[in-house]
Amino acid sequence: MTDATARAEELIALFGTRDPFRIASLLEITVKYINTRRQKGLCAVIADAPFIFVNRNMSEQMQRLTCAHELGHLLLHERILQGNQPLLEYELFNMQTSAEYEANAFAASLLIDADDLNELLDQGADMIQAASSLDVNVNLLMIRILELQKQGIPIQAPFTPKDAFLGTIEDKADSI
Repeated sequence: MTDATARAEELIALFGTRDPFRIASLLEITVKYINTRRQKGLCAVIADAPFIFVNRNMSEQMQRLTCAHELGHLLLHERILQGNQPLLEYELFNMQTSAEYEANAFAASLLIDADDLNELLDQGADMIQAASSLDVNVNLLMIRILELQKQGIPIQAPFTPKDAFLGTIEDKADSI
């Protein structure tokens, strides 16, 4: 199990929720909404206080995904944020760096319950149907499957998620 998955599972067990906004609140992380055309979100530590900023012009699904991703950065990449440099997200899921992949894996593990996913797949749902049922982007679903495979759980991934899927996806669950 990766650190990102383990951290997400710890928080779910501790707080009894998968809601990234609720978890942020319980961790005393301030979430603010911003108006922007292109930027999906960012996180920063300002005067020793952690903040997540989420674009209010996105769907609730995308806001939840962005909050989970930024929460992952705050919890997993503290050393990157120590210099008071915000992590700005334009191409929110550009997985060219390990930090971005880890934030994605954290978000996927936080938002997608493995048992719910397995049940949908056992019932014959394809990836797009499963993503829609779970109200997540199909690329995030694929990251969750890759993380479950790392744990030895035999789930077949029909494709690899795009490197920059949140930079280009439409604001709906079944967008590839």
